[in-house]
Amino acid sequence: MAVVRPFQGIVYDPQRVDPARVVAPPYDVITPNDRVHYYARDPRNVVRLIAGEVTPTDDAANNKYTRAAAFFGRWFDEGVLRREPDPCVYVYRQHFEDPADGRRRSRTGVLAVVRLERFGEGVFPHERTHARPKADQTSLTHAVDANLSPVFSLFTDPDHRVRALTREVEQGVPWLGITTEERERHEIWRVHDRARLRALARALEPSPLFIADGHHRYETALRYRDRQRREHPQAPPEAAFNFVLTLLVDATDPDLRILPTHRLLRDLSGFDPGRLLDWLARVHAAVRVPDRQAFLKALQEPVAAHRLGVALPDGGLLIVDLPRQPQVDPVAALDVSVLHRTILEPELGIHEGVLESERHLAYTRDPLLALDEVEGGRAQAAFLLRAPEVADVLAVARAGSMMPQKSTYFYPKPLSGIVFNPLDPQTRIEAA
Repeated sequence: MAVVRPFQGIVYDPQRVDPARVVAPPYDVITPNDRVHYYARDPRNVVRLIAGEVTPTDDAANNKYTRAAAFFGRWFDEGVLRREPDPCVYVYRQHFEDPADGRRRSRTGVLAVVRLERFGEGVFPHERTHARPKADQTSLTHAVDANLSPVFSLFTDPDHRVRALTREVEQGVPWLGITTEERERHEIWRVHDRARLRALARALEPSPLFIADGHHRYETALRYRDRQRREHPQAPPEAAFNFVLTLLVDATDPDLRILPTHRLLRDLSGFDPGRLLDWLARVHAAVRVPDRQAFLKALQEPVAAHRLGVALPDGGLLIVDLPRQPQVDPVAALDVSVLHRTILEPELGIHEGVLESERHLAYTRDPLLALDEVEGGRAQAAFLLRAPEVADVLAVARAGSMMPQKSTYFYPKPLSGIVFNPLDPQTRIEAA
């Protein structure tokens, strides 16, 4: 049962900064080059909080976490950031170009805070996580005592009551409108009206929540909550640390998109691409295709089999089809699981322990970049996948199962910097 509430967030003052220049994507998609770009874009850009620079002289007293806390506090003191006058939720509409077909689409969600629950108790994950990002996010949250980016969750609403409410709100003038360099348009409306807030909470209450993106942030919020409960045993259930900032999106939204996440093999000792090519052709009847265009087209053709793409050095582009088997476990029925259990584990020795080390697999959603990395010698091989469906994600989550790490890429990501959720023990999250 989802407990969704308004909150008194911290926002950039649009009279002090240009909102389009201070927002950024979530930390986990910001590359080192992106960081340089956002640092130069505005000295108050949110990247200084969510993905700050690491320097050779960092120590326990001066590091990217202490600097994030210093920026956060100073910007608040200077009025660059301010506390919202009243609790509210935010209707958040994203207009974007679909990378798959180039069509313009739009997706609506609600930014609110959600009561934290352990996995399986009304909140369901679908993907395994890595230890390193969890440690990073835990250190950052403890430094700033705030949620800086939302968890992205899906809900079910068979009567479309939430959509009816958000459509009413969207008839008004947005509180904030941002157009990014990627030609995405982000429009945000604040909802203060108590009747609407209560109607929204009632509409969402029956639904379980399925984490689409932000598993690391949710697990970090649980860790932070548990520590705060130990340190503040008298704090009431309404204490802010019992909640987490969340973007809630209808699982049946027709413009909800998942992009595939491709695998890049790097620095695997003893890897022999010729041996892998021969094995794929002999054991899995892999078919070689002549060029990139034919390769990418074949990868997207509708087929009944599991279909994988393998790119090897010297222009070796292979399409691998594997027969589908009746599966009880929904994870086993996914292309990404077939890749791991059929090729990565038995032939390359990349099992769960190796994945956790994050040494030999890198990830990208850009198929052309994956091919460039192989051709340029920066990757030993690339394994290209088709995207799972939203129904696959829900089936995995409902079954209590987990996909391999980086199996889904919900697109587009919500921006970081629209609103922050303060977590100090004195803050209360009250029902509307």
